[in-house]
Amino acid sequence: MHAYPYIITISSEKGGVGKTTLATNLAIYLKAMREDLPVTILSFDNHFTIDRMFELKGQKQAGDVHDMLMGAKASAVVHVGQYGVGYIPSSTELGDIHERFKGPMTLTRMLAESGISGIVIIDTRPDLNILTQNALYAADRVLIPVKDMPSLDNCRNIFSLFEQRGIDKKSLALIPCLIDERIKFEGVFKDQKTLLRAFAANRGYRCLDTFISKSPKVESLNTNPDGKIYPILTHARGTDVHGQFTEISRDILRSYDATPESRACLYYTWLAEKEGKKKESYLARLEGLADRCLICGALLAEQPEGRAFYYETSDRTARGFLHDTCFTDMLCAALYGMTSDSLA
Repeated sequence: MHAYPYIITISSEKGGVGKTTLATNLAIYLKAMREDLPVTILSFDNHFTIDRMFELKGQKQAGDVHDMLMGAKASAVVHVGQYGVGYIPSSTELGDIHERFKGPMTLTRMLAESGISGIVIIDTRPDLNILTQNALYAADRVLIPVKDMPSLDNCRNIFSLFEQRGIDKKSLALIPCLIDERIKFEGVFKDQKTLLRAFAANRGYRCLDTFISKSPKVESLNTNPDGKIYPILTHARGTDVHGQFTEISRDILRSYDATPESRACLYYTWLAEKEGKKKESYLARLEGLADRCLICGALLAEQPEGRAFYYETSDRTARGFLHDTCFTDMLCAALYGMTSDSLA
């Protein structure tokens, strides 16, 4: 049975909103909450946080995200990493990939044909280049971290992309991140998360019910004397952030369970149907092909190398091939009155 991934894309044009922290820790929480579920993570950014967090010491690298984007099968470059999470190593050589990704659904096709199952999490760059667009269009769920008004303003570009492509925006959801709960306001909107949600709702954006707090403890997991990156699940269980990630992960798993066919599956099915129709049309044309050249009457099978031009009548009752010399002689005679005899 062909396996198709359920894809979650983490995206924001604003840097410093906790995008990579959300992606990496979400992968760990999902794997911990459902050990039999394959969870894979990859990044289009060049900071190598994913590698530092999941790489096993002494592990031999069998390819990276650049290899995948250049055509290597994704399942062949997935490495089993720390905490049981699969990861595709990052690369600094993605600048030359853009020419290959001219279409918006290239990544969807790659992941649909990858053989990867379970959940795939994509951490994007803080811009809307063609790779980010591909990751957005491939996603069953898009989580957009926002921590302030500038990051909220940038969301309109992602929503505009979906409108331009005619893609349902139900997959898009904002999540307030790095919220300092010590900050309070007077009036209806008493804190940051309430204010951000109100502004988001006013613009027609959907927000998750939960949020992620700003935590000095969590920040220390990324910057410490050990030079390592530690997960919230194992090193910050006593914080509010632990409970918040648990809630987000449960929401993701509910969506995963409620999705009978992922976006990758639907796209693969559509491609198969399209290719099937092309094949049927091709076979139908082959069935009605004339055995002889329409001009000279010679059997085409006796001179297969000379079949240079295809013809088909408007009602499709006659179709076949013409020898190149026959066709050029006919054109010269019809247009210029030139024949083989006159040339001789």
